Amino acid sequence: MKKHILLGIILGICFTLIALSSLLSVNYGNSTVLNHNYNYQLPVHLPHTTKVIETPLSERGQLLYSVYLVDQTLLIRGYIQKWKLDDLEDYLVYSKRISTFDFQSYSLKPIKLANHNGYITEWTASFGESYRISGQEYWLKKSAIGEVLRISFFTDTTSFSNEQIEYIKKFTDSINWSKFT
Repeated sequence: MKKHILLGIILGICFTLIALSSLLSVNYGNSTVLNHNYNYQLPVHLPHTTKVIETPLSERGQLLYSVYLVDQTLLIRGYIQKWKLDDLEDYLVYSKRISTFDFQSYSLKPIKLANHNGYITEWTASFGESYRISGQEYWLKKSAIGEVLRISFFTDTTSFSNEQIEYIKKFTDSINWSKFT
């Protein structure tokens, strides 16, 4: 019961932020550039069906920047976030340990993406008897300065479809974090 209430609250907050936030999308050819009001930029390739919504942060702690992505055509959503984390691996292990999600599967693997080392977490969690969410989250470290780029994707099924996997691959292949400073 607590999980259903918590899920409802989280979804309510997300939908409120989506409804109140303005769209933030500037097209340059086949790319969409995400502009942060402090001149942060991270060029990525997105289909025109993807809505990009900046999530305003009233307080900045470890989370420095957040953009919400949603594509109703492909039934996929996610985040691009910039974090300040001193020890990424410890943070990820601790986050899983304290999570209220009922994980059906979970993996944490080291990766190298866009010339940056980091981790990928892949998981499926259940919320009640009939609701499942799958996630793929890329956590990339920018050298030793503690900056971390989180790129996450979620779908309301037990696995990602081939179209969703292709979307994620095109997205992650297009990342150029050197401009996100």
